[in-house]
Amino acid sequence: MNAYPAALRPALRAFAVALAATLATFGLTAVSAPAQAAGSAVMQMSSSTYESRVQYHVNKKRAARGLPKLRLQSCTDRTAERWAKHLATSGEFYHQSMMTIINKCDAYYAGETLGRGAISPKKLVYLWMHSPAHKDVLLSKHARRIGVGSYVSGGQWVTAANFTKF
Repeated sequence: MNAYPAALRPALRAFAVALAATLATFGLTAVSAPAQAAGSAVMQMSSSTYESRVQYHVNKKRAARGLPKLRLQSCTDRTAERWAKHLATSGEFYHQSMMTIINKCDAYYAGETLGRGAISPKKLVYLWMHSPAHKDVLLSKHARRIGVGSYVSGGQWVTAANFTKF
């Protein structure tokens, strides 16, 4: 059940779209790092291990600031998985519309962070925390659920982390 009345949802959706556009305007859609050796332990881990470690480190940062732990949610996770796979296979790198997440998952809040690089999940979250726009999404008081998709492409992890509230 949605916590906000139907009349309020279009305004919330418009906010999510405006936020995504603002992030893109300031070029805050990517975190990249120099490639490490292809044989490194980071590049050898499975996608599911990488994703669960990203979630762990996000929750660790949230807990340190007294924010609730984000729980994995199937629809949110599917949107992150689908988007990360698209970015990894197409070579493109940009945010999907937050309206996609809001509509597909029947959410009233959606946020997204993207990352790309031959870096550990801990380093990825560290870099997000040192980018004001990414940090705002990770530490949003509105987020309650998370989904993470990560795929290797060209010797780098491509990761999408989606955040929602229903």
